[in-house]
Amino acid sequence: MAKEDSREQSGDKGDVSRASRRRFSLPAWLDHFNAHDLKVVFRCWAALWVASLLMFIGPALHSIGIATFFGALLLYIVPPAGILFNYLIGAIILLFGMCLAWAWGLLTMKAALAARPDHKTQALLQQLQKQAVVKAQQDGDSVSWAAQKLIHQGFMFDARVTAVFYVLSCIFVYAMARLRAANHKFALSETFGNIIIDLFLLFGPSLPEFNAQLAKVLVEPGAIGIGLGAVCCLLFFPQSTSHAVLQKMEQIVRMTGSSFRTTRDRLAGQELKLSDLQAMRSKTVAAFNAMKPMLAFLPLDFSRGRWNTDDVQNLNGPIRQAMVAHLALLDHNINRLTLDQKVKDLPESPVHNGGQEKSPLGVASHQLQEHANVLAVFKAPELGAIRAQTRELLKDSTADVLQLGSECSSFVAECIHTANSRRWFGSPSQEKFDDLVSKGEDIQERLRSARSASLAKTTEGLIEQHADIFDENGHLKYADFLGPHAFHGLVLGMVIEDHILASAAANEDLLAHILQLLRSRRQNRTWFPSGPRYAISWLLRAHPGGVSGASLETGDNPDEVENQYNDVYQELRMIHGPGARRGQGLPSRIIRRTYNWFTNPSGIYALRMVVVTIATAIPSAIPSTADFYYREKGIWGIITAQIAVVIYMSDFTFSLLGRAAGTVVGGIIGMVAWYIGSGHGPGNAYGLAAIAAAATLILVWWRLFLPPMMTGFAVMCGATFVLVMGFSYDDAHTTQYGLPGHGYEAFYKRVVTVLLGLVAAFVVQIFPRPPSANRHIRKTLSRAIHTLSDHYALLLSHWNQNKPNPIDEVSEQISLNLAESLITLQGPIHLLKFEISLGSLDQETLRRTQGFCQDMNQALCRLLILSDSLPLELQDRLARTLGFLDDNIVSGVMAILGVIEQSLKSGDPLPERLPTPLVKRCYEYWSAKDRSAEFSSEIMRDPNYRRYCVAVSLYVKFLSAIDELVIVLKMALGESHIVYRSENAVV
Repeated sequence: MAKEDSREQSGDKGDVSRASRRRFSLPAWLDHFNAHDLKVVFRCWAALWVASLLMFIGPALHSIGIATFFGALLLYIVPPAGILFNYLIGAIILLFGMCLAWAWGLLTMKAALAARPDHKTQALLQQLQKQAVVKAQQDGDSVSWAAQKLIHQGFMFDARVTAVFYVLSCIFVYAMARLRAANHKFALSETFGNIIIDLFLLFGPSLPEFNAQLAKVLVEPGAIGIGLGAVCCLLFFPQSTSHAVLQKMEQIVRMTGSSFRTTRDRLAGQELKLSDLQAMRSKTVAAFNAMKPMLAFLPLDFSRGRWNTDDVQNLNGPIRQAMVAHLALLDHNINRLTLDQKVKDLPESPVHNGGQEKSPLGVASHQLQEHANVLAVFKAPELGAIRAQTRELLKDSTADVLQLGSECSSFVAECIHTANSRRWFGSPSQEKFDDLVSKGEDIQERLRSARSASLAKTTEGLIEQHADIFDENGHLKYADFLGPHAFHGLVLGMVIEDHILASAAANEDLLAHILQLLRSRRQNRTWFPSGPRYAISWLLRAHPGGVSGASLETGDNPDEVENQYNDVYQELRMIHGPGARRGQGLPSRIIRRTYNWFTNPSGIYALRMVVVTIATAIPSAIPSTADFYYREKGIWGIITAQIAVVIYMSDFTFSLLGRAAGTVVGGIIGMVAWYIGSGHGPGNAYGLAAIAAAATLILVWWRLFLPPMMTGFAVMCGATFVLVMGFSYDDAHTTQYGLPGHGYEAFYKRVVTVLLGLVAAFVVQIFPRPPSANRHIRKTLSRAIHTLSDHYALLLSHWNQNKPNPIDEVSEQISLNLAESLITLQGPIHLLKFEISLGSLDQETLRRTQGFCQDMNQALCRLLILSDSLPLELQDRLARTLGFLDDNIVSGVMAILGVIEQSLKSGDPLPERLPTPLVKRCYEYWSAKDRSAEFSSEIMRDPNYRRYCVAVSLYVKFLSAIDELVIVLKMALGESHIVYRSENAVV
């Protein structure tokens, strides 16, 4: 045991030393020199290098065509960095867009060519032949080459054919844009579908006859690139879905240990950074959300290992419980640090004027003054001493639990790592797993004993610490004269203790589940997809049912959980209400909804896509500019413009800069690589292959490890690199009209084309009105407040009631869904610095609003869980003591949430006088009650009383978040309906 403790302590010191060294470490995008990341880099590099080699192999180049580079370009956009199934899903979505566009393009070509009478087509073809003969004699070229030049110069143009091509192609562009806006999973379908339809739009009007192979020039190399990526996923360090899921689970479990270490450091008086704790919370939720999509692919997984897909799926439940408990403990530490900082920032002597006179300090002065008066209670010197005594007590009584909880997290992560390692060759021996079971049982027993000892020691210590407020019978003395500070230490100690013990209990349950898996699965096996296996079993059995022994009997019944979801969501729909009756008739509603459908952000985005497509494609349909447009490869300008147009302005500004910079950087790398590999010659295949290997490694590293917001930059670097290399080699090794040259010439033409496309996208994006991400974020936060109001109503409906269906699982899922929605706003909020907005809510205000919404969401989630587990008498006590169900307080909360929701949506100022601070009203309600009969030392020994204290803390946290959100919004939006009161007014 001493050795284990020393290892744990040395591990903690190692964490501290690593943290201290991190100041001088490499940037995050360079710090990936580990086995897993290097394997991913090699896999992607191999696929891209082989795809690049096809450009320099003569037979492959002449067979595939001048767009052979398109396979490598596609791999920069969709690198084979993950598991095979995920990669195939992305590839299928991409191919779906390309093939759909090909099919639509063929229909468009048929319809367009049919718009021109046959006799006119034949007459134009005869004229084309005559003109080609004449031009061939003048220029000394072949007749076919002269005819090709005439075609690209627009000899076959016809207004009717061009009109049909443009109308049908724009319909496709609009439909794909709406599909992408409705479901972002189809972003790749839209991007590559537009690329294929652009071929028909730009080159279709000039074609002399129907050409079914027009899209083959891009679809074939694209399919080859996807195939190379799939092969590399299989050949180089293949990764099954269960392997990837277990890696994420190991990562999440290791994160849960941070809450124990953070709590131990805070109780020891060490200074913690609030930003570090908030980052850890975001990383934990992000890791869990990243794991959820993988779980859907588990039934189709083919893998080898000790645990099958059902084992991995059933492990998700205990890990989720451990994560929720970890987040609760982490949130408590965040809340305490936030409160300490607010109390520290308070002035020494806040002004108490009862809110009778309008202060000259400006906006929200009344609210700030009331809030300062509430917080001033926590600045009392006696509270500082009480908090210090409570921390010292908890530091001693919870030391073993915190130590063993952290050790348990590390051990569970080690078990998952061991079971997930070396699945095919050199797997760990059974003795290794037997040792893990033995060690796990020892940790489990010690953790169980430590929890029991900590519970008794903390409770008795708190009672002894506050012995002066109890009489000899354990009842309160002078209850009416006790201030809020008298119970502060008790509640604080009980809340921290409950969070610590709940986290330890969740880890203990997770450890028990892991030990059961280790005992039950004793050898590696090859596991086939469970979907077909269950289907065959169902066909062979006389009655439906699962396969006996296919999975351990752990986890929840999915049917029962699904019923709970349906029941609770039905209740939410009832809480939401049927809505107001609309006086408009059916025609008016149809017109209004149609107008809204076309003018909402998705509709405006689709219209912008159509406009930018027409604007950048028009030169290809004008005879005087068609030849120039073809020779200079104007198609890359229209592709760039389409890709650059996005739904919101903040994303556009950053992506515009990133794509422009990526084009220049990637073009320079391609140009330098060309001259290194070829010198001044027409291109040496061996030299280019060698230099491409080195350049590809750099570009792959950027594509994989640069921050997500830099993805556009990395993709454009890779795309421009392969374009410059591909067109430069094509220039001397293929016969094609209109190649842009090689080396520097190919580079600057590509840069100019892309920049012109970006200029076109910029003009379309800002006129007539830039799409505001600020407005979108405000509406999203407004909907979040509306959802929180529904959840608050659901909590009130379940509190102190005998509900037939528990909502533990459902409340956690509701909270995680809303948390995921709020976390997705972090990126757009961060990008608001690149948006010029005339709104009153700036980036910092929206960021703080998002944080308060997260605080309210977490508090409501925990209260919903407690509504099932807390005894009814304690639920009733909370309602009677704090006014939890009091109509005046409830109506005040609902009214304020409604005002906040409307202000976020419209930007209107909030009324000066609102029923806030809600915390003050709650305290006033509590002060009016007789507390002597409801509190005693015996009650503190009740195991459920800790959870009662947690409920009190969560309810106050919920109200406090609303109070602070009102202040933040008033400071940003201002106040309305000002009430001026004279100092001597009679109240």
